[in-house]
Amino acid sequence: MTRFLASSDVMVIKEAWWMYLIGIFVTVFIIGGSLFFAFKAYQRSKDLNMPKEHIKKTIITSISFSVLPSIGIFIGVITMAGLLGVPLPWVRLSVLGALHYELLAVSVAGEGVTVTTMTIENFVTIAFVMTIAIIWGSIFTLLFFKKYQEKVIDKVKPSDKKSFANLIFQSVFIGMIAAYFGDAFAKMIKYEVKEVVDGAYTGVILDRTTFVPLIVFITSFIFMALFDYLVQKKNQKWLENFQLALSMILGMTVAVLLGLGGIY
Repeated sequence: MTRFLASSDVMVIKEAWWMYLIGIFVTVFIIGGSLFFAFKAYQRSKDLNMPKEHIKKTIITSISFSVLPSIGIFIGVITMAGLLGVPLPWVRLSVLGALHYELLAVSVAGEGVTVTTMTIENFVTIAFVMTIAIIWGSIFTLLFFKKYQEKVIDKVKPSDKKSFANLIFQSVFIGMIAAYFGDAFAKMIKYEVKEVVDGAYTGVILDRTTFVPLIVFITSFIFMALFDYLVQKKNQKWLENFQLALSMILGMTVAVLLGLGGIY
């Protein structure tokens, strides 16, 4: 009876009207701030007499890298909504953060928790982990980034192909790709999942294998190579601003189609 009441109470809280009100407020604030700074940037570009082609390209790139990846973020909101309701994932994924981080935070904080066993304490813990751990980057930027930038700016020359900046970017990008590929490859050998029966964990750890992450990785790579070929060889320059985002979306589409086909 106590478990039922706790579960019922948390359902009321995570779908409460005031939670939706917070979501609306945050969304309006973020959109308003974005439009304000976009307008200021446009005014500044006029003051600097920037070519219209550069301004147009920047606007298109910004829109494509904002709207298209948002489809994946929307999927993330739906994924977490079953456990946390709509407002909390909505608020978190509307501001600073990343989908993979939020899913990891929920997984760690919600260890052993299901929809039927969640309590108010569980919900607060998950919300705390999803929010407090992500703020330190912003605090560091606010307090220390200016001094940090002054110390490294003389070592970074973006116009120089042999510069430290290009080396850092390439190293981080290759490292990120290697990490995702390693994770996808590892799941071909073994990964662990917790057995769920009647909406609750049984405590049994099951060993599974899957080729889906590797298939998605390779599919996204092929699409990216195809788009790059069209841009470089076929002069389809309009794709240049969309190829990364489209590759991500098409990779996720393949994962969804595999899931619908019963392949996990």
